[in-house]
Amino acid sequence: MQQSRRITIRELLAEQGKAAKMHLLAGEKGLNRYIDHPRMQKPSLAFAGYIEHLSDYRLQVIGQTELSYLATRSEAEQKQVVDAVFDLRMAGVIITRGAPPPDIIIEAAKRTDTPLLVSDYPSSTFMTNMMLFLSHRLAPVVFQHGVYMDIFGLGVLITGASGIGKSEIGLELISRGHRLIADDMVEFSRESPKVAVGRSPDALRYHMEIRGLGILNIRDLYGAAAITDTKRLSLMVELVPWDHVAPEDRVLGEEGEADILEVPIPRVPIPIRSGRSLAVLIEVATRNQLLKQRGIHSGEDFVQSLQNRIEQGQ
Repeated sequence: MQQSRRITIRELLAEQGKAAKMHLLAGEKGLNRYIDHPRMQKPSLAFAGYIEHLSDYRLQVIGQTELSYLATRSEAEQKQVVDAVFDLRMAGVIITRGAPPPDIIIEAAKRTDTPLLVSDYPSSTFMTNMMLFLSHRLAPVVFQHGVYMDIFGLGVLITGASGIGKSEIGLELISRGHRLIADDMVEFSRESPKVAVGRSPDALRYHMEIRGLGILNIRDLYGAAAITDTKRLSLMVELVPWDHVAPEDRVLGEEGEADILEVPIPRVPIPIRSGRSLAVLIEVATRNQLLKQRGIHSGEDFVQSLQNRIEQGQ
């Protein structure tokens, strides 16, 4: 299930106050207001009287340009436009370049309990850095059942029905030198339109549940080299019962795509049957995906070669 994300101004100050050289000037009672979008706004048009598209769930950044323009207007006009902006009860307002805001802005922030912050950075630097932070912090998130592994440098999600043996296969892969990212529940976030990144929820990090053995701490058992915190998702391997796969797919494969947060991910089903070394098969599927990323498609090349032979009557 996909979850929307947001961050309060209080959390923003705690996490980025030092990095963004930011401190609170007024509006402490409004620190629990939140933003839910990484893009910020500059209320330039709002100070000219047009406030139609000013969002109360985005940070508002006031720089030298806005302050200089505001100073050209009469005191009555300044009060009118500043009050109109702050009456929207916005999430938070940032004054950049360490400029002391005029008293009319401070009074409006106090009156409406709007957090008013000051950053020493110029607007361009502040907005660039904050956009990077918020894009990651507010990225869409979805939770997926499975075992998430770092295999040959690729993020590989192993899925399948409950009890099919995903964790046991993950444990075997760890013993073969690969790294665990998450077991049972994986948290994926979309870092960019074509990139989904997976990690373990904090409560489950470094742990696996193995039937008969209970909860195991993989870092304690195998050392720090056996775990990693996050990885870009590159391949999904679905474990399926042998009799659920058509005979032709067992020979030619049934590759397809899955969708995680609207990011298309290559999906490979692997049929399960007694005697098959599934850890080895997953390693081979991962190596094959690495070849595909280099433009080498073994199955397609074989079919094309066979078709050429048929056409030539060989």
